[in-house]
Amino acid sequence: MKFLFALLLMLACAGGVAAQQTKTQALPMPYYMKMIDSTSSIDVVFMLGQGGSISVDGRNVKPFNSFFEWETTPKLNTPQAGTMMWEINGKEFLSGSFYLGDTTGCLVITKNGKEYVNKISPQGNSFLKSQGRKQ
Repeated sequence: MKFLFALLLMLACAGGVAAQQTKTQALPMPYYMKMIDSTSSIDVVFMLGQGGSISVDGRNVKPFNSFFEWETTPKLNTPQAGTMMWEINGKEFLSGSFYLGDTTGCLVITKNGKEYVNKISPQGNSFLKSQGRKQ
């Protein structure tokens, strides 16, 4: 009986560790707000389909940034769709990889050694899919 109890306890602990490893966290609010409000250009490189890239700058940056929510989401188990880099006056501020699902996607950014996962809205997911196909 003690063996069974010990085995169940070990399994419960292992499950807790696995749950902690898969929990994601959104980009901290100060970084997110700076990304949304202060970036002056964005470079997107597509890795699916025929590849290619797009650059977003000027007044198109704010509408494009509206595709990224300050909400975490689980990382998608899909191939990496591409990479993005946000710049402020020509200097890199943030960069990350994006993954597209059926209706939404996720953006994975590593900043200061920590990984953050933000949700891509349904509109952003659809737009990025359409742009990736055009390349």
